[in-house]
Amino acid sequence: MRAIRFALALAIVLAATAPGADFNLVYLGPESSAALQGLRLGIEESNVQGEFLGVRLTLAASSGAPISGDAIAVFADQRGQIADLAGSAGGRAVFNLSDDSDSLRAACLANALHVIPSARMKADAVSQWKAREPNASVTAAAWHGGAVKFAARDLNKRYKERFGPEMDSLAWAGWFAARAVGDTLMREPGSDAVALLRLLKEADGLDGQKGDPHSFRASGQLRQPLVLIGPDGELLGEAPVRGAPGGLDSLGASPCE
Repeated sequence: MRAIRFALALAIVLAATAPGADFNLVYLGPESSAALQGLRLGIEESNVQGEFLGVRLTLAASSGAPISGDAIAVFADQRGQIADLAGSAGGRAVFNLSDDSDSLRAACLANALHVIPSARMKADAVSQWKAREPNASVTAAAWHGGAVKFAARDLNKRYKERFGPEMDSLAWAGWFAARAVGDTLMREPGSDAVALLRLLKEADGLDGQKGDPHSFRASGQLRQPLVLIGPDGELLGEAPVRGAPGGLDSLGASPCE
């Protein structure tokens, strides 16, 4: 009981002494996208944490350009347009939530952060699985609504209770991007857009509720585990497959390193 009272008192002190900071974020893409729903959940969860630190995130949704001038970061579900968005974002982080193009990663865009796995990453995950199960019919993805390990069960439950459908890869990408930004700004509330991008690119312990710490490669691609899914949508396992040399770097190329 004493420990609980101390924790509450400490939270009150932190809330009273922490400088207030409001950050505007912008989402570009369809209103119906699961990526936007994931973003909203991630921002809601970040703002619960931010109540004790005087930090608040606000998200504006738009179907297209121009990008709001006061947004500290941009989240995009716009396949085929990420390079143009990155070029017009003025050095701000542009989170790619849906485009799996390998050529986009090979462009080595300085401010593009690719949360969704690349086509090459997914192909490598499938190849690893088929090396062990040659006749398997399998696909790879960033997320599965039936995942339970590494607190995935709780995340899936929160998303389903909030929105109805199961969390999929797009929804996870939005949620992760929001949480990565939120966690970074909670630690460094004095950051501007340039500092936020640098901190995200330097981070090596981002949490995606998938076990291994996530981080961004020089290409902007998020280094992360993937799930393997059977022909009926069932969760079969994870990649990197046990024993695959290289760990997370066995999934996808690193063209900019």
